Amino acid sequence: MFKPLSTAYSAELSQYLHTSQGLVSIRKGDFFPLFWKVWETSFKESTILSSFKATGISPPNPTPILNRFTNTQESRESSLSSLSESDWRKMDRIVRSAVRDQGSKDTQKLRQSLHHLSIQNELLKHEMDGIKQALSAKKKREKKGKALDLQQRKEYHGGAIFWSPRKVREARVRQSIKEQEDKEQQLQRAETAELRKAAKLYKEKIQREKRVAREEAKKVREKEKADKAAARTRQKEALNATKTLKSSQKGKRKASQPSLQSKKRQKRIVDAPDIREALEGTSAALTISTRRGRNVKLPDRYK
Repeated sequence: MFKPLSTAYSAELSQYLHTSQGLVSIRKGDFFPLFWKVWETSFKESTILSSFKATGISPPNPTPILNRFTNTQESRESSLSSLSESDWRKMDRIVRSAVRDQGSKDTQKLRQSLHHLSIQNELLKHEMDGIKQALSAKKKREKKGKALDLQQRKEYHGGAIFWSPRKVREARVRQSIKEQEDKEQQLQRAETAELRKAAKLYKEKIQREKRVAREEAKKVREKEKADKAAARTRQKEALNATKTLKSSQKGKRKASQPSLQSKKRQKRIVDAPDIREALEGTSAALTISTRRGRNVKLPDRYK
């Protein structure tokens, strides 16, 4: 009875190594799943009874053993269903039965192409299945088990202890509640992060709008400043033009008055000799004489 078990375990272990393609090493934790799978497959009531029946032990029947020594012709399976990618032999038989010229190059190329594509597809399928199983086993190893929160009594001082099913159920309920609270906290943290991100985006938008408003206000101020400077320039040019016009008009009036000034100058020149003669006559009339009748001549500085 243990020969099928060992054979099945060897086959299961080889299959596991083949499918994993050496990506995952075998550990102690992999022994029991493989063994239990083989045990369930090998030690079944139906399997045990069928093995006894196949050997003719129970119920006693020598026919199964005798039939192993007789040649039986296998019947051809005829099916209208589509062939799978692994049935390349059936495909080859169909091609040979459908093509008359078996020795042509096209027929040989077609048969080789069918065989190559079938084998290539089968290999890729086995490789993908193995990678999937290896990744699944790796994920199971990475997932760490959590110990149940089995609350112990205060007088507990160590040693072995047995927990009742009720305590285990209570511990599982507490663990599920804790996991739910952890999920809610993670969700709340994610919502907080989203709100913080939205607030940051809103703040950046407000700052961008303020910056645009400041730039617009700066442009308006610069335009007003340029307008005021242009107005001052025009006003200054107008004042300069007015002053130039007034100075030109004043020059024209002065140019029209030289005749009167010349007349006044001539009149003054004509009157000057008469005044000098009158002064001389007056000085002559005012001659001073002494008691003896002598004339006193005044010095030039007193004249």
